[in-house]
Amino acid sequence: MRRDRETERRPRLRGPCSACCRGSVAAEFAVLARIAATADFGSLIRQSAALAGATRIGAEYARFHPADLTGIKGAMQNSMSFSPQLSFPANFSQSCECDDGTAIACSQSCATVDRPGPNRVFMRITANQAVVLLVPWPGIPNSLSSTTEMRSQ
Repeated sequence: MRRDRETERRPRLRGPCSACCRGSVAAEFAVLARIAATADFGSLIRQSAALAGATRIGAEYARFHPADLTGIKGAMQNSMSFSPQLSFPANFSQSCECDDGTAIACSQSCATVDRPGPNRVFMRITANQAVVLLVPWPGIPNSLSSTTEMRSQ
């Protein structure tokens, strides 16, 4: 028995994809883009929270050892296993003021400038970290920065 070749032949498709799978690439891309965005923004939030925690740890260390800049930086770096590593300014800025909020030089005393109260000494602990994302999203910064201000006196 001979079969008719015309009835057995399947219809030819135009291109590599049939009508039933058109648009699946776009749908798959949309799903993967959402997954990547969720992962990246989750990672960004986690990095930001960890960086803020590290500056608070540095401020706690600075409360007892304000002149030990290497120790402050080490306390922040060792508070978590940061990847990429944290970067720090050369010095942590200090500012001073009197009880009434008047800013003075830290080398001065409030009593010598006729202001009330003892000197208040503040130190700003700052750390930076590069941002590593799966996709370079527009509007997302290349680095994060966190600052904690603490009063040492």
